[in-house]
Amino acid sequence: MTVRRVLLVLAVLTAMLGLSVPAGAYVEPGADNPVTAEPPVSRPAGPHCAVTLANHFLSNAPDGTPQTFSGTLTPPAACPGPWAKVVMDYTVSVSGRQYDRIGDLRIGDTEVYWGTTEEPGGPTPITYTVSKDVTEYSALLGEPQSFTGGIGNYLSSVYTGNYDQTVTFTYYRGAAPDVPDAVVGFPAQHLSPAANVTHLSLQNLPRNITRAYLEVTLEGGGCDEQWFSDVPADVAAKYPNAGMCTHGPYREADASLDGTSMAAVHTFPHIYTGGIVPTLWRPIPAIHTFSLQSERVDMTPFVGRLVDGRTHDLAFSVQNNGDSWSVVATLLLYTDHHWARTSGALTTASVAPTAVEHVTESAISGGTRVVDSTSRTDVTAGYVDTSAGRVSTRVVRTMAYRNDDTVTANGLAQRIVQSDAGTQTATSTAGGRIVASTRHAYDYPITIDYSAAAYVDDQNFSLTGTVDMTQTLVDSVAGASTENVRSYGILSRTNGVTSESDGHSTSRYAGVDDRGHPYVQVLASNHGRVDRN
Repeated sequence: MTVRRVLLVLAVLTAMLGLSVPAGAYVEPGADNPVTAEPPVSRPAGPHCAVTLANHFLSNAPDGTPQTFSGTLTPPAACPGPWAKVVMDYTVSVSGRQYDRIGDLRIGDTEVYWGTTEEPGGPTPITYTVSKDVTEYSALLGEPQSFTGGIGNYLSSVYTGNYDQTVTFTYYRGAAPDVPDAVVGFPAQHLSPAANVTHLSLQNLPRNITRAYLEVTLEGGGCDEQWFSDVPADVAAKYPNAGMCTHGPYREADASLDGTSMAAVHTFPHIYTGGIVPTLWRPIPAIHTFSLQSERVDMTPFVGRLVDGRTHDLAFSVQNNGDSWSVVATLLLYTDHHWARTSGALTTASVAPTAVEHVTESAISGGTRVVDSTSRTDVTAGYVDTSAGRVSTRVVRTMAYRNDDTVTANGLAQRIVQSDAGTQTATSTAGGRIVASTRHAYDYPITIDYSAAAYVDDQNFSLTGTVDMTQTLVDSVAGASTENVRSYGILSRTNGVTSESDGHSTSRYAGVDDRGHPYVQVLASNHGRVDRN
């Protein structure tokens, strides 16, 4: 992973400050283990079997080189499928000093997990577990599959944290939910401004597909780790000593099939545990830091193409790519259980290849204000001839985006207010009747206040930041939920000694759990500890 970029400070300054300065350097005796307000993954009652993929596997070998774990994942003989649920538990423990890193787990060619890590807080180990429901990948799990995974980590005389990893899959016997009949995944693709298109070859797909979904996880790197803080090039040029990242704040991944634009995919504004000011995230991380959220595109209108027996090109590019992006793509396919062949056609594809942005810049007292906004309404439609007759599907995707960025202190302070909301509505009809209708809505507002204005040199500085981020999801099937994290952090050094390293946070989840049951959780932290009053 690239060296952690502070929101505004020079890349050189980032390296000099070493933004993994542990919270425990000032707040004794350290921080609690990471906690989130999200509901835990539910576990069905009844027989189950666990399979271990990694057991206290270190991210770095004794000589310090990075290493991954690998093997063959075989369904347990005592728990043959189908399964009511399959859960991945990924437990990580680390001490010392280290940047946040990227971790993944790939089964066959499918990335079933993609996330980042907690930065350690000193000599006392911190431990956390990422649990993920991976039942939707059941079609992969019925036969032995190769797997590889791990955390890409680098050690030095300063950055000593070596991530200890234990990974298990637990298979719960019982009636299987409605899961895809086929899963077609690809290893993560890495884009850059110089190579900003990736092409994935779709071959040997089932000939009897009835529904298709595209799951996409996006992660920015380098200057695009906090892409929402980037400014236009002419604004960055006004403050040459601030080292601001350019290309503006708007990003979307544009997906196409055989050259036909299919969808514009956004991503939640993830912030990693070294992001902006590291003490913002001790011990409550930002939303979905440890398991990045994927976005789902209903591509059922394109099924008529997918079942023609030919090879197809699934392509992605990132609008305004300013540094690097990882794109993780997986197709989830449902098939006709009564016919060996389906057929169909795409009838409408009204999708703009890229978004049209509206950018205004204005001088304000002490700085510059930049407002970047855009919106989309994209429509695709098609039909599939199935054993139940012709089913026509129309998908409408909307998006409204606005980023209002006030830059002051010669580029060393920003106040960012960003809104990003959208919907996906899919309606399927047969014989003039509606046979299926789904609606998914997202809302990802975030407000950031950040200042490095007190910077003197790498031995005398003060970084302060506040972040208020919310994720609201409303799904006609899964229900509705809202998660919010509000954090404040400060990190200061005087004459080379850490003089202040502190923070406090609140986190609230209100909605439903994965069983559809009401769930509310509120957390608060101060001085690296969870408040337990």
